[in-house]
Formats: sequence, C-alpha cells, structure tokens
Amino acid sequence: MSYAFPSLFEAFSDSRRYPWFLETFDGYPYPIQRADAIRYFVLHHFGGVYIDLDDGCNRSLDPLLAYPAWVRRTVPTGISNDAMGAIPRHPFFLKAIDSLTDYNRRWPLPYITVMASTGPLYLSIIWRHYNNANPEGSDRVRILFPDEYNNHPWSFFTHHLGNSWHRTDVKVIFWLGRHWVFVTIICFAVGFSLLGVLYKIFVLNKQPMGSPRLSPKLRYFDRFAYTRIPFYRRISSKDFELEDRHEV
Repeated sequence: MSYAFPSLFEAFSDSRRYPWFLETFDGYPYPIQRADAIRYFVLHHFGGVYIDLDDGCNRSLDPLLAYPAWVRRTVPTGISNDAMGAIPRHPFFLKAIDSLTDYNRRWPLPYITVMASTGPLYLSIIWRHYNNANPEGSDRVRILFPDEYNNHPWSFFTHHLGNSWHRTDVKVIFWLGRHWVFVTIICFAVGFSLLGVLYKIFVLNKQPMGSPRLSPKLRYFDRFAYTRIPFYRRISSKDFELEDRHEV
C-alpha cells in the first residue's frame, strides 16, 4: 500500500473526493503530514492493512484480520500509526479523518507540529476520545502490544530504523530524552543559582533610603518606591527622622 502513495495522493487530493479536506491537505507544511493523513483516508475508505516501509512482516497477518480495527501500542504517545488495519468505514478511522482539520496547528518545532497534527500523538488523542465515547462498544480498536509487534520471533512485524522525515529538532528532543537526569540537574543548579543572585540583590543588599553606600540611581529608585505608598512613606519618614536625631 505504501508504494501506491503517489497515485493515492492524486486520487484523494482530487476535489471530487473529500473536498472539505483539500485545503487542509494542500496547506500542510511538511510532506510527512500528507503521508500520515492519506493512510487514515485509505483505511477508512477501502479498509485493509497499512505498514510503514521500515516495518517487515515476520508471519501471516491473517489472525489480525479477525479484528474490525487494530493499531499497535507505543511509548510514550499511546499508539502508533506505522502499522494499522481496519475494515472499510470503521468509525475509529472516520473520527480520525474528521478531526484532522481541528488539530491542524503550527507549533514552534516541526517534530511537535507533525506529531500533534497528523502523527502518533494525534492518533493517540483521537483513540482516547474514541474510547471514552464508546466504553463498551462493539467497534473498539484492538491494540497490538510490543511482544506481538517486534520482540520475539513469533511477532507479526520487525521494525527497522527509518526516521527519514526527522530533522535537527528531533535529534535535540531525543538527546534531551536520553539525558533527562543530567538536564534536570543542570536546570535545578541554574535555577537555584539565579534565586541566590536575586536574593542577594533584592534582600541582602537592601539599604535604607539615603544610605551613602547606595548609588544615585538606586537611591532615587528607593525614594520612588517609598513615595508609591503614602501611608508607608509617612510612617517610615518619622522613623528615619528619629534615627537621624538620635545619631546627632
């Protein structure tokens, strides 16, 4: 099915088929978003099995054909969209294509944009909403767990490293994920250092108004701060006057 994508792109982007989605489809900034979206339309329209090009079959998929719809479990999003199957017009994939326009948003990072608008994160959110709306329904989606997917010789699939659409931002995100303990320690160290500097500036170095150790700018700021609250200024001024007389 993946090799038929060019002709399917032309067929499903034709204004005579799903015309309500044409503007969104043409407006996607990244080609992978179109590749994600088209697979949902194909599974809803024709049914069948979709498998990414970096997934290989270990054995017959006939046992999976007994389920009206199935996807595979993945961490941390929930489910993935690289291996899926369904009968035609399954309500889960109907919800998936109907919700694409609602989640078509641009985020600062390309990876987040793809994941949240058409990718596994998007499909996981739709899956959660679908399950909440159909808690005991007969059209529930069967989940393929890791042992059935890639961990054993009897698994249905073998996953190979692909990630052809990943950019530099993905490498940064994955690096942060692998070194999250180190990053957390650094963030805490920097945060406490900043708090210490702010505490020293605004608390330990706070001087009375008119102190000779204050620079003219700080003295003016201190005087301005007192004049902002008349009641506090009136009481404080008397205190300072008494102290000055005592010193004299």
